Amino acid sequence: MDVVMSFVAVLAVAVAVAGAIGLLYASGLRLWAAGALDSSGNAHLGYRIVSVLCFSACAVIVLFALWLMIPAFH
Repeated sequence: MDVVMSFVAVLAVAVAVAGAIGLLYASGLRLWAAGALDSSGNAHLGYRIVSVLCFSACAVIVLFALWLMIPAFH
């Protein structure tokens, strides 16, 4: 029974992290597009900054996962 619970726990965490990465990346793309120049030539810098933060969070999550998986980093 412990093996099944361990599998369910790993599955739940994997699905949650994959969903978080997908949500962050999609939000980053949408915010990047919203930060484009408007008709009067004004840039929306706030959208671009939050977009870069979303992309950075994706990169941090992926790098942390690689650090967990590769024993040479420990």
